[in-house]
Formats: sequence, structure tokens, C-alpha cells
Amino acid sequence: MAATCEDAHYPSPEAAEAAFYRAFESRDAAAMEALWLDDPGVACIHPLAAPLTGYQAVIAGWRGLFEGAGRFRVRAELLAALAQGDTVIRVVHEHLTLGNESASRPPILATNAYRKTPAGWRMVLHHASPLPADEDRVQAAAARRLH
Repeated sequence: MAATCEDAHYPSPEAAEAAFYRAFESRDAAAMEALWLDDPGVACIHPLAAPLTGYQAVIAGWRGLFEGAGRFRVRAELLAALAQGDTVIRVVHEHLTLGNESASRPPILATNAYRKTPAGWRMVLHHASPLPADEDRVQAAAARRLH
């Protein structure tokens, strides 16, 4: 029987994020399902992919990704966090190591958002994007333009 949101309690955004990366790395669809808020407004954007909106689409997307994924390890490095009421946004670098590789791939920039519910914290957004090859140059250029 798959876990449900009512079965899992995440007492903090940090606990929810740790559960997210455990589920991601272990390709545990039931754990991923339990983590997300069952709401039509949740969204997930995998690197270079179209947005998935709504709980059913997001979970189907993770199931599809897990079915095709080989073995990998993932480590999240927190870059920034913003708390506003019952929502917390965390920006991380995701460091993925595929198969038997000894070093991680270039980091992926991800934004994770969590909302506090009566049952604990739940994920409402995951948006991951590859970083440009020359991140320092891109950041300097971004500082000079409005958007």
C-alpha cells in the first residue's frame, strides 16, 4: 500500500527537504507521493522539461523519471532560504553522481518550496535547471540587467 500524505509528518521544511532527496535518490515513488501536497496548484519542472502542474501530473512525472533512471547519488547544498508565513522557499545546488562515477556532475540549480499544513510541511514546488557552463560570467551579466 502506498504512503499517503496523512501517513507522513514532516515537522520542518528541512525535514521535508531531507525526505525529498531521500525519495529522489532511492527512486521511492511512494515516499515522493507522501511528500507532495495533494493540491491542483503544485508544480514540478525537471531540467529542460515542460512544467507539470497538479498533484497527479507531478506524481506521474516522478514515477516516469524513476522508471527510467539508473543508480545515482544526489546531495543538496543550500544556497538561500526565505520564509514567508506558512511557506518556505529553499534554493539549492543539486550535486548528482551517476552510476559508478567518482565525481559529481556540474551542479543543477533547484528551487524547492514547502507549505505548512495541519499534517506538517509538504512540498509544493520543485524547479530544477542546469547551470550555464560559465556561471560567474552569467551572474555578472545578470547583475547589470533588470530581468
